[in-house]
Amino acid sequence: MLQTAQRKSLKQGILIAIEGIDGAGKTTQSRLLCDRLAESRYAAVCLHEPTDGKWGKRIRDLALNGRHTVSPEQESDFFYFDRIEDVEKNIKPALRQKKVIVMDRYYLSNVAYQGATGLNPDAIEKRNEKIAPKPDITIILDVDPEVALERIRKGRDETPNHFERKEYLGKVRRVFKKQFSNRSDFIIINGDDTSSKEDVASGIWKAVLPILRKFEAK
Repeated sequence: MLQTAQRKSLKQGILIAIEGIDGAGKTTQSRLLCDRLAESRYAAVCLHEPTDGKWGKRIRDLALNGRHTVSPEQESDFFYFDRIEDVEKNIKPALRQKKVIVMDRYYLSNVAYQGATGLNPDAIEKRNEKIAPKPDITIILDVDPEVALERIRKGRDETPNHFERKEYLGKVRRVFKKQFSNRSDFIIINGDDTSSKEDVASGIWKAVLPILRKFEAK
């Protein structure tokens, strides 16, 4: 009789965030990473923001029906309140259970997207870090807005929503690069069509593996 392989134990929970503009491939890569973690016998949890909660639904309504009904400050608040719920209900419990959490978007998206509306990116980051655990590593998938929008139209067979406008996504991309390109716990990976999703997934795994090994219980 075959025995089920024992899960790998960790000294503490690990938080991995996958970020980038809409159409960068975050959801695909988050799922691939979660699958790879499970295959490697880590207890992994895949989460996404906005969540499916009350505030997440309000954010999706803005995406579908337009952002003109709220100010940039109110919009940023929606993401902040949604994140408070996510942290308390999902993220902190999983970290206490010493699991690996893979975030399909986290507060760095808040920094970049609302920073692109003219709000202060540093202020958004500091505000969120008062209520949200910092990732152990953040992967930013860097994609040209033209490529991203083409994926949304053809790959997803969707019409770009109100967060998915070429000029705006270009601003978001610039905020991501300006804010995070020189930090040691941030890895920027090219997510354009020059690389297959498997190649991108391999790059992500190579980046997160040292973190996993660092916190493995001996």
